[in-house]
Formats: sequence, structure tokens, C-alpha cells
Amino acid sequence: MPEGALLIAPGKHRGGFSLVEVVLAVGVAAFALVTLMALLPAGLNTFKGSMSTSIGTQIAERVFNDLQVTDFSDIETTNRFFDEQGTEMTESNNVHCIYWVQVNIGDPGGNTSTSLMGNTSTNLYTVKLYVARNPGGALPEAKIYNSTNPNTQTFTMLIGRSK
Repeated sequence: MPEGALLIAPGKHRGGFSLVEVVLAVGVAAFALVTLMALLPAGLNTFKGSMSTSIGTQIAERVFNDLQVTDFSDIETTNRFFDEQGTEMTESNNVHCIYWVQVNIGDPGGNTSTSLMGNTSTNLYTVKLYVARNPGGALPEAKIYNSTNPNTQTFTMLIGRSK
């Protein structure tokens, strides 16, 4: 036998994987990949919901801050519109308008006095804010500013008159 030659016993393999081992490895990898791909839509929906909640909260903070520095006699029920990053828009029919905000002062009957702990005050306004995700104005106003709409967040705050 020449020097440097390998001796391989009959029935022994030199190295590598058999076909069965390769098929099993590919099957396990495919199963794991399919499982991960099935989780993507749920993760994307959670991410979208988190972003919407975060931006809606930022919009509510901005509107409440604006109301706190506004003269008490100038506060009124209004609608405001924002883009996907929370920047205020001038009109609802803009293609970039994503968030629709309705600011409600007092109760629906037009009474602006606020009752707190049994006392009625004309120096406090109860402000209810609806922040609705309504891209492109897909839903009519009557449906978006509704607490049963899953795309609408509701915020409430008391604003006091400074003397």
C-alpha cells in the first residue's frame, strides 16, 4: 500500500451527512420558518396598534395643552385633523389626514358648567376628546367619534379658568 493512502474499512463512511439526515434537517428548518412567518401578521398588527395609541396620546396631549393656554371664553367644541406623525392639518380632505380629533366641551346639552364632588362650577370645563384613526376619511363623522369604534381613543380632562 502506498504511503499516505487512507484505509477505509468496508461499510464505513468517510464523512458528511446521509440523505435521511439532510431531509430531516430541512424539514425541521421549514417547520420553524413557517411558524415564524405565521407570527408576522400578529406582530405587525400589534405594532400598528401601539403606534396608533402612542400618536393618539401625543395628539391628545397637544390639544389639551392648547386648550389650557387658550382664553376660557374662546374654548369651544371643534374638530381638528392630524397626519400619521401627529402634525396638525388644516382640512380633513387632505390625503395625508389620518387622525381626526373631536373636542367636546361640557355635556351634549350645551351646559358648560362642571359638577365635581357635588359642587357645580362655571370655572371648570370638562373636555372630552375623541382621537380617531380614519385614514382618507373612510368612515363618516357619526361613526368615527363613537366610543364603540375600535379605532377611537377617548380622553377626558378638566380645564380650569385662571383668574
